[in-house]
Amino acid sequence: MARYKECGLKPFSNGDFVIPFSRNGKEYANVVGIIEGTSLKDEYIVLGAHYDHLGVKRGEIYPGADDNASGSAALIEIARELCAQRGQLERSVIIAAFDAEEIGLFGSNALAEYLDTVVGIENVKLMVSVDMVGWYRQSGKLYMEGSSTISDGARLLKEVAGRHDINIQTKDFETSVFTATDTQGFAQKRVPTLAVTTGLKSPYHKPGDKPELIDYQGLDKVSGYLADVAATVATDPQFAASGKIARKHQPNLPPFEGGIIAGMGGANMRFPDAKMSTDSDRSFNAGLMARFNLGKSAAFQVSAVYDWTRSYFPSLEQPLGKAQKYSQQGITVPAYMMMHAGDASQSVYLGVGGYYTYAFDHKFSKSDPMWNVNPHQGGMAAIIGVQTGSLLMQWDFRWQLSKLFGGQNSNARLNYGSYITIGWVF
Repeated sequence: MARYKECGLKPFSNGDFVIPFSRNGKEYANVVGIIEGTSLKDEYIVLGAHYDHLGVKRGEIYPGADDNASGSAALIEIARELCAQRGQLERSVIIAAFDAEEIGLFGSNALAEYLDTVVGIENVKLMVSVDMVGWYRQSGKLYMEGSSTISDGARLLKEVAGRHDINIQTKDFETSVFTATDTQGFAQKRVPTLAVTTGLKSPYHKPGDKPELIDYQGLDKVSGYLADVAATVATDPQFAASGKIARKHQPNLPPFEGGIIAGMGGANMRFPDAKMSTDSDRSFNAGLMARFNLGKSAAFQVSAVYDWTRSYFPSLEQPLGKAQKYSQQGITVPAYMMMHAGDASQSVYLGVGGYYTYAFDHKFSKSDPMWNVNPHQGGMAAIIGVQTGSLLMQWDFRWQLSKLFGGQNSNARLNYGSYITIGWVF
């Protein structure tokens, strides 16, 4: 708070920099100051960094110099530069140090709720999270994730970068399914957001994240650049949101989703007449999927994949000897009616349906028994899966009902045990 006062910041709430909040029965506090704008002072830009870290674990101190003392320090310098320009800033700028980020983004979520109540979240025009920015030299770039949430955002960010001899890499949206930063509570309320970082090259969440490893020259360069970005936005009456939002921040599932999928599993050959099933071999598939979300809990999913299926069966010449291999290539189209629970950030689903395979090629590793492979195959199918952001992982099951071979030679079927499938949804 002393540094905020030195910079020239004013308390945001009732003459006090501290805005307390509680989560799970415990008390925490955000530290929030403001630089009041002029003609658009009732519109706000929020720049935030979390000041908490892991503390002491198993007797070891986790200094958190990069995560996120670097962001907290940058925030003070940004505030200092913006306070020196306060007469030129049309929009108001909020500087916020967040508590309880490491245990669940509690501080930034609390401030998003607070601002929604006090000023109306529609008046927050941009939120910038400054999280781990102390390793610019080692990284060689500053990542700016979320440029497409801003109208013409990439151009704006690169134009300002040209004034600071800084290498930035813009990214349309935050996409990581395993990490989150303090943009989340604001983005879910459809506020344009930028997640700013020099990356994860520092000893992330390790005792080795120490002050002597920080690139202070680079940190100064990052601070100056971000202050200029904030000033540019604060002085541009035409600045606007694009209306786009990262998938991971969408509260509801979109009506349509498409993606790529690939799976690996096994298929054994079943001979119902002989009451026998053979060993399976590795099988693979890859292709495209489309999903139509039908309300909050139902969906229809269809895929088209290239299948390479392999299985063993007894050799006709030596039934008790080494088995021979049957393999086929085909195009498979599975379709499911699904039930799902969750939202666009994370959901689980279960589906049942059927599939059709057109087998366009086949091969026997030894002598061909001339069983007249049936190119038109199909049966029942089921899936169970989980999706986190754009990443999905599912377990596919198939049971062939049609004959694998035509004529009277065999009543064999391919019994698909399962496929483990991963995919990326756009």
